[in-house]
Parts: sequence; C-alpha cells; structure tokens
Amino acid sequence: MTNPEKVKAKFYEDLHSVISDVPRTDKITILGNFNARVSIDSSAWDGVLAKHRVDHCNSNGLLLLQTCAEHELLITNTVFRLPTRNRTSWMHPRSKHWHIIDYVIVRKRDRQDVRVTKSMCGAEFWTDHRLIMTKLNIRIQPNRRPQGKKAPKRLNITKLKYGKSKQSFKDALGDRLESTSLDSQNVEADWAALRELVYDTATEILGLSTRKIGLMRTAKTLSSC
Repeated sequence: MTNPEKVKAKFYEDLHSVISDVPRTDKITILGNFNARVSIDSSAWDGVLAKHRVDHCNSNGLLLLQTCAEHELLITNTVFRLPTRNRTSWMHPRSKHWHIIDYVIVRKRDRQDVRVTKSMCGAEFWTDHRLIMTKLNIRIQPNRRPQGKKAPKRLNITKLKYGKSKQSFKDALGDRLESTSLDSQNVEADWAALRELVYDTATEILGLSTRKIGLMRTAKTLSSC
C-alpha cells in the first residue's frame, strides 16, 4: 500500500505477462498476499467474485479484480459459506478489523476442482497472517498416444521363470548393450533407444504373449470346479 502507483502498475504488468505465458489449456493456481481488499457490491465482477465477501474494496483490490477479469480467473476465498474467522486472514493493527488480503486464485472453468479455501485460525507462525488452506481435486490426463502409432504388444515374460530362457535373454541383452553407444547429452533419445533395444531383444528371445495360456488356465480351473 505504501508503494507508488508506478511500482504497483509494474507488478501487475509482470503478473499479466506470467499468466499470459501459461497455455490456456493448463490449470493455474495463484497464491499470495496482494494487500488487496476485493469485496465490492457490483455485478460487474460476478464470476471473479462469489457472494461470500468481507469488508470493502481498495485500490489494490481494483487492480487485482481487473487482472482476474482479463484472464477469466476466480478468487476462491469468496466462494464458500464459512464463518468470518475462516474467511479472513489479517487483522488491521489499529482498527482491529479482520480482512481478506491473502488469496487463492484459479481459472473460472476449474471451479469444480476447488473443494474449499479457508483460513486456519489455530495455526501459529512468525507472521501476523492466518494460514490460508485450499483443497483441490486434481485430475491428471494421461498422455495420448500419437495417432497411427500402435501400442507395443505384450511379451511372454513367463519364459523368464526358466533358467535357460532367462540366461539367453541376459546374454543377448548384454551383447547388444556393449555394441550400442548412447549419447549422454540427450537423455530422452538415450531412453528411447534403450527402451527399443530391450523390447526388441525380449521379443526375439521370449516371444510375444498369446491368449491361449490364459484360456488353458481358465479351462483347467473350470474342470477342477
């Protein structure tokens, strides 16, 4: 609050640049003490603010609201209906009024990922701010396989139970590793080459798995029943 307007403007310009660099398909979570009070009775900020707000808005709050509106962000502190003690994070030393100035901010479309955002009254730290806690449900999508690329077939690893096949695989793999040079400067390329070498060797020595084994076991199980 004591910084000149130029310093505040520079801070939000930097914040704007950082947020803009994040791909729109990625999730984003912004945590911090902005010294901003964002409670304002105006429908213009619907979507950025929910209905559970505290106290008033200040100049820093308007800057934060403008940034959130521009990037379609949601201030999760105002979403949940909680007692005032679990929504506020800092008490003014003179007025003794509690305010929200520490925030957890996410994209609007990720609202369903936030289970709760609240302050922890009993947590004691060196700071005069209450600790803000948020619980998120994060679902990580698995990497999609490139189109046209088939999944590798399963290997007949049951042969590794037998000493002769196990030793043959070990010897063949050792010989191929000795004759293969890996470029230590490119870890991804080395890993891809090593993975392909091991798979090709296992395919040659062990062969591919077939479903007949499973069917035979099922038949035996049924006959025993």
